[in-house]
Amino acid sequence: MNKTKSLKDQMLEARKKSMSLFADIAHRLESVAEINGVEWINDSKATDLDSTYYSLELMEKPVIWIAASSEVELPYSMLEKLVKYKVKQIICFGAYETNLKYSFANMVDGYAHKSTLEEAVETASEWAEGDDVVLFSPGTSSFALYENYRERGEHFRTLVEKLDA
Repeated sequence: MNKTKSLKDQMLEARKKSMSLFADIAHRLESVAEINGVEWINDSKATDLDSTYYSLELMEKPVIWIAASSEVELPYSMLEKLVKYKVKQIICFGAYETNLKYSFANMVDGYAHKSTLEEAVETASEWAEGDDVVLFSPGTSSFALYENYRERGEHFRTLVEKLDA
């Protein structure tokens, strides 16, 4: 590796190279479709904020982030810098209006809270343009609405495939 690169840059470069490995794992940084230039990524396996951090860090295009709500208060501040520089809009879905809104709504061009994943995908479809990435990276467990992250990821995939039909 180039010695003039910072350690952080070297680590990010290594992570990007390993991203191709994740593409073979269902529900982890899985590219579902490209619709009108917008890439739709299923990252339902991101059941904690560390996983979502990693996923956001890898994004190179403007991100519309679909996150899941949680009744548990989460340390969203760890994502602040990534949201500020990579995320243009956030759509939170689920029963709870979490501190996600209070942490990031003023940092992004758009924020919405939707009750269901269907509504979240519909909103993302309306907002997405050009070279955007819609990243479904919930950052929480799925138990409030789904049996597990696999069921949640399959539901997301089905909804995106309907958009592409």
